[in-house]
Amino acid sequence: MGLVYTTVKLRNILTNSDAVELEGKVDTGATLLVLPESVAAELGFPVIRRQTVKYANEETDERNVVWGVEVTLCDRKGVFEAIVEPRKKYALIGAVVMETLDLIVEPRSLGIYPNPRSVLPMAEVE
Repeated sequence: MGLVYTTVKLRNILTNSDAVELEGKVDTGATLLVLPESVAAELGFPVIRRQTVKYANEETDERNVVWGVEVTLCDRKGVFEAIVEPRKKYALIGAVVMETLDLIVEPRSLGIYPNPRSVLPMAEVE
């Protein structure tokens, strides 16, 4: 499957900021949401902790994690924490966002869509 890109809206729910739009790369192999440092600073998200991150080349580093990130994607919204990455120019949308908003990747069109089995985001529970 190829790379999947989409436009994502982000907003700080703690300050009720205006939403900003930026390009997002969907990576179902990534866990969390990752934001460019410039966007995190612009929207003023509070740092809640430091976390070790591991890159695809196996290198590790420590990064800030922020909270209060409202993500709007495919007309679905959720509030998430995000890793702040100084070298990113786009958002990285990981599995937590995809699962929480109940979105799927369609390999032929390389698009993301709401799960057709649910009108609202659906969570599978025991």
